[in-house]
Amino acid sequence: MKLLLQPKGVLAALLLLIFPAFYSPFAHASPSVLSEWNAPKPRHLPLLKSALQLPTSNEKQSDLWTPLDDQGWRPCAESTNSPPSLPEKSEGYLQVFLDGGLNQQRMGICDAVAVAKILNATLVIPHFEVNPVWQDSSSFMDIFDVDHFINVLKDDISIVKELPDEFSWSTREYYAIAIRATRIKMAPVHASANWYLENVSPVLQSYGIAAVSPFSHRLSFDNLPMDIQRLRCKVNFQALVFVPHIRALGDALVSRLRHPYKNGAPGASYLQESTDVIDKDSAGKFVVLHLRFDKDMAAHSACDFGGGKAEKLALAKYRQVIWQGRVLNSQFTDEELRSQGRCPLTPEEIGLLLAALGFDNSTRLYLASHKVYGGEARISTLRKLFPLMEDKKSLASSEERSQIKGKASLLAAVDYYVGLHSDIFVSASPGNMHNALVGHRTYKNLKTIRPNMALLGQLFLNKTISWTDFQQAVVEGHENRQGQIRLRKPKQSIYTYPAPDCMCYA
Repeated sequence: MKLLLQPKGVLAALLLLIFPAFYSPFAHASPSVLSEWNAPKPRHLPLLKSALQLPTSNEKQSDLWTPLDDQGWRPCAESTNSPPSLPEKSEGYLQVFLDGGLNQQRMGICDAVAVAKILNATLVIPHFEVNPVWQDSSSFMDIFDVDHFINVLKDDISIVKELPDEFSWSTREYYAIAIRATRIKMAPVHASANWYLENVSPVLQSYGIAAVSPFSHRLSFDNLPMDIQRLRCKVNFQALVFVPHIRALGDALVSRLRHPYKNGAPGASYLQESTDVIDKDSAGKFVVLHLRFDKDMAAHSACDFGGGKAEKLALAKYRQVIWQGRVLNSQFTDEELRSQGRCPLTPEEIGLLLAALGFDNSTRLYLASHKVYGGEARISTLRKLFPLMEDKKSLASSEERSQIKGKASLLAAVDYYVGLHSDIFVSASPGNMHNALVGHRTYKNLKTIRPNMALLGQLFLNKTISWTDFQQAVVEGHENRQGQIRLRKPKQSIYTYPAPDCMCYA
């Protein structure tokens, strides 16, 4: 089907090319990268045409929304027969400095509590480093309910919001300017409990304080006492709760997705009304799609996303600037990467996946993402397939979003909250948000679709495949990828695979 442009349409297109700053997807792009923003054409046009012509199937829709069966796994009770008790005396204060995004920091918090327990130390509320990509300076207390956190763990470890005056010198700046005896800088990735006892305990005993930096991924998932593993689960699934204003906004978004237009246009007053208990039985259902397709992801994958030579050159230049060209995938062809499932799904491809599974233009879709590489031009195909697609901006007023505006961690927290309360969650590619929500929804026995990346990569490489064959392969390839319990294997994350460490079979 050829797109016919009216004279006004041609003029508008020319204006977009000449004056990109007047169109929102281009508004924040520098002039030097103008060429990479050329709107990509659909790469799977025959499949897209078939998907857009599909009739609605109520029977198939009914099957899609059916909750998971009871799989027999439950969150484990307390790890011991007797209630936990604090030791009489703490060995000292433990500080940790966490980098990365929200979900990497979340895992670091859980590990910090576990290490404090191993060391019999008092944990100082973790310090969040400023994210170098998003430039977000949000602190623990900006994101998580610190009083709830301390209260839930009060019988497990001692926690303080800040150091006493005698240790007030122990700051991020203090460790940045010189080598300090109280800083533990060489903690290995996935260190054992014994490593901390042998290397950090002596520092605590000598100085009364130890600061571990960097700390992300610095505790093993294996060969730890069961009470330590269960404590990590308790932190992740019980102690870490978002601050009230994030929960309130999240509840408002969930309510609006379930009851569209029930109370009129979004507004601050509605935010208060929508935080009441939601009757899920009488409410509409919705899918949360985490579309991880930012420039970092696109560049690091070294895949071809259909933007032509300009886009390829722009991403190659970005790889050189950010990683000095040291990207493992760069040594493979696009076909090799796709056949191995190593390319993130584009908005068009994730839309075709959802359509093949049976979702259609009546499906309410919430788009959880920070910045999509290519902006609205890249998302337009997905929006054609799912015209009822919403996001934070479309569902909430600027007043409601004022407390999270420009703060990547708070924006991600809202998306996490909505994702946790959705009927179905699906992520376009693996990553920290995907891993965290897959684990949390597994813990709550909620339906979560995990795209079969290798299968999809091979299907999308086949340019002659019919819609019938594509749909059959997709459905068959995802039958056992919708939230079924997967037991954790050695070296796998307890936060992504909560069974059997956090869950017990009844």
